[in-house]
Amino acid sequence: MMQPGAPQPSKDRTALMVVAVIAAVAVVTALVVVVLVKTRSGSSDSISASPGTSSAPVDPDQLKSVRIASPKLLTKPGSSDPMATLTVYEDFLCPFCGQYEQVYGPAIATLIDSGQLAVDYTMVSVLGRHSTASYSVRSGAMAYCVADADKAAFQRFHAALFADQPDETASTFPSDDQLLAQARKAGADDSVADCVHSGKYLDMVNKAVTTAKITGTPTLELNGKDIADDLMNKLDPQILIDKVTAITGNKR
Repeated sequence: MMQPGAPQPSKDRTALMVVAVIAAVAVVTALVVVVLVKTRSGSSDSISASPGTSSAPVDPDQLKSVRIASPKLLTKPGSSDPMATLTVYEDFLCPFCGQYEQVYGPAIATLIDSGQLAVDYTMVSVLGRHSTASYSVRSGAMAYCVADADKAAFQRFHAALFADQPDETASTFPSDDQLLAQARKAGADDSVADCVHSGKYLDMVNKAVTTAKITGTPTLELNGKDIADDLMNKLDPQILIDKVTAITGNKR
């Protein structure tokens, strides 16, 4: 069950049963571009993959996302903006988020690879809010640190966290050292440890639900329109594919 005080999923999503531990989540195989972008306030920033990336704590009110997009991304005429952008707000401990990733991950990978979709991943904490020591906050903050250090490693780390998702009612959760080992296995370099130990993204992830003004996870927006209930009420990847191709015209 959701911990007391945590925002609840919508009525329809609440009816879903808690899923089994995720066996695998598809990883995008094509070369992708990962960009840190502002989702609710502040200016956009680019991810730097250099070892000199600052570990100074970010402004917790400047919520950022990690953008995944193919170099052949379809853009709006006369603009560099994607024709179709899926914004995903997720908590690595949320079982509904795990279910979403399991069902829709392969379709999302294909849509990204074909250039029809850009995805903005925003890590939030629904189940661990009010405590920066919670697994939800720590894992989300570490995902941002991995994205700072290595673009492809973020994708692999993101997939691994859902593949090995703990039960939300577990009495213990992976430590930072265990999460760092998982990040290194995903290909992240040692700069991630400095970012994690500095607490760079902890407060931002801890406040993310309030900053984004969302009420549950996963919150899913396609070009700004909430489509979470459409996708979660009937778990069918074709629903997402149809929504995206209706925008892009299936040009790939």
